[in-house]
Amino acid sequence: MIEIKFPCLIEYSEKILPIQNSDRLKKSIKGMLTIFKTYNITIDTNRFVNEQTIDFGKATLEIEKHIRHLINEYLMDENDNKLTEIFHYIHFWGGITGRGIYVQKGGFEENFKLETYKEIVGKIKTLKQDTLCEDLKEIEKLFTSIPFIGVAYGTKHLRFWSITANKNDIQLPILDSIIAKNMFDTKYFAWRHYCPYVKQMQEEAKKRKVSVTALERALYNKFN
Repeated sequence: MIEIKFPCLIEYSEKILPIQNSDRLKKSIKGMLTIFKTYNITIDTNRFVNEQTIDFGKATLEIEKHIRHLINEYLMDENDNKLTEIFHYIHFWGGITGRGIYVQKGGFEENFKLETYKEIVGKIKTLKQDTLCEDLKEIEKLFTSIPFIGVAYGTKHLRFWSITANKNDIQLPILDSIIAKNMFDTKYFAWRHYCPYVKQMQEEAKKRKVSVTALERALYNKFN
């Protein structure tokens, strides 16, 4: 069991703030923009990020809002093109560390498994608190069958789909290297760490009277 260390001195708010702007964030998003242009991934990235954009933190908040809008559209009219578009936007939002599925082996067309992703989305929609760890284990198996998506990017997808589509009001946080490095007592993190992390995030959010999503953003901004 990993130990998770929550910082004490953070101001928490239920408002979902922009990701804190940084040189790392700018390079990460611009890098993904280059990948998309190189590999002809056709989503409207320029509406959020271009050479004149200064505050990439606010840009990510706008991308976030757009992803949730697209997910709501998908829930009303499920179609494969919309689902693939949402996948691209989540990776664009997440930045350059998600490039593997686009640049490795045969690229996106060979690596992406639409039916598997659709099954993941279906399972996220019906997650229940009393079977959460078992349900997340099933989702892990599905994600690990899609090449070049580890826990850091798998949980980005979990985050967006859960906060917009879960029928039981379960919000799932991202587990990436920034969080692990600053909050875990281990240098390494994996899917096996995810459910204990979710449970402790839920407890901490309840204690501080904020949502898991708001708590996650406050923590990320502290460490970014």
